[in-house]
Amino acid sequence: MESHAIELGRPPTQSEVFVRTHTKKKDQGQFVDTRSEQFVEAVKVEVKRLEDERDARIAARLSPGPPIDEDEVWDCLAGGRKKG
Repeated sequence: MESHAIELGRPPTQSEVFVRTHTKKKDQGQFVDTRSEQFVEAVKVEVKRLEDERDARIAARLSPGPPIDEDEVWDCLAGGRKKG
């Protein structure tokens, strides 16, 4: 995914790599299967939930907590990092 990092100007997230490797180029980004699409959507929903929770803490003048790490959300939903 070295070329992807060059395109982005930074290393890609796990979600970006997954989407790039699980979508069909000629079908305008259509996922190769519904399971892949559902997983990516689940990650997006969880990140959005965490962002909303953070915004609510800020609005209540509480500490926002640590920054949201999409790769950490990914690992959590995937059941942790796999070796190999």
